[in-house]
Amino acid sequence: MRRLLSFLKVFRYDLIVLLMAIRHRDTPGRIKGILAAAILYLVSPVDIIPDAVPLAGVVDDAIIVPAVIYGLTNMLPSHVRRYAETRADQATRYMPVVLIAASLFVLVWLGLIVYGLWRLLFA
Repeated sequence: MRRLLSFLKVFRYDLIVLLMAIRHRDTPGRIKGILAAAILYLVSPVDIIPDAVPLAGVVDDAIIVPAVIYGLTNMLPSHVRRYAETRADQATRYMPVVLIAASLFVLVWLGLIVYGLWRLLFA
């Protein structure tokens, strides 16, 4: 379980580093394109193993996308990676506050949807 949690932490950090590097002007276009293709693969219904196949359909996404992100962070030029890592360190410092705020935002919207449906159906 510890290995899985450490892997998820590394994956999350690499994803944040990559997202910060995308905004840098010296990031190669092929890295941006491969990241866009990986995101499209993640949300696309067309996969190597379809998502309708129980467990195996999700496992291929869970293996391919982190591997691509890990490879792309290693492909970054050194000065871009240093810049992105400093920006990612600054961003992860506020991550718990952002997660709490996002959770509250989602809960308020869900509450408004339930309230609206309740008023629509029973009023």
